[in-house]
Amino acid sequence: MSIHVQSMLDKREVLAFSLTSRNELLKQLLSVPSIAGDLLSDLRVVPLTVNHVLYELGDPIDYVYFPIDAVVSGLAIMEDGTTIETSMTGREGMVGISTVLGSGRSRQWIWVTIGGNAIQVEAKLLDRLFVQNETALKALLKCYRSLVTQVAQRCVCNTRHTILERLCCWLLMIHDRVGETKLNLTQEMIASRVGVRRAGITVAAGMLQDMRAIEYRRGQLHILNREALTAAVCECYNIMTFNVSK
Repeated sequence: MSIHVQSMLDKREVLAFSLTSRNELLKQLLSVPSIAGDLLSDLRVVPLTVNHVLYELGDPIDYVYFPIDAVVSGLAIMEDGTTIETSMTGREGMVGISTVLGSGRSRQWIWVTIGGNAIQVEAKLLDRLFVQNETALKALLKCYRSLVTQVAQRCVCNTRHTILERLCCWLLMIHDRVGETKLNLTQEMIASRVGVRRAGITVAAGMLQDMRAIEYRRGQLHILNREALTAAVCECYNIMTFNVSK
């Protein structure tokens, strides 16, 4: 961190700034001096705990979040209580991006799947940057395009591919965003995200254990062999994947 930048920040802001490079979108935004000048003093590190609801359906989006090591899911919840994940966001992007595109309220439930930290920013600040700064405009639109691609491809995946393929895809996407091989995930949670019965996840997870791709014990899933997951995944993963800094 430069002496000039450090002089602009208090200790709390220094902590937030030190984490910004771990979120791809935020790092790109802050590489522009004019954007950094507008945002630095308003960055806040917040903990995101598992199953915490950031927005319910219809909630106003007052704050947006740039996950650092957390993963946040967009969930559709049906009248009978069943859920399915339509998107996941981690260190590649931003939660609440629709607010800068004219939708100030959440259209889904936004739920934390993997706990960790995030950088919180007031939505109105991003909205102003979106309108006034061309670099911010392009970066946020690119992020939104990736999100739309993910949502669209998951519709195809959920319709055309097996539970095993979908589970492999989901685990690889989680691993990309967290970078850890040991994940606190119950089969019930995985089933609610993939949109299948728990029994289906049990069978698929058993197949992956037989392949020595994963190990599953008491709510902790350990990825043993990423290459095995990649070999068993459907074509959708390559369409929805992205490059992140390790």
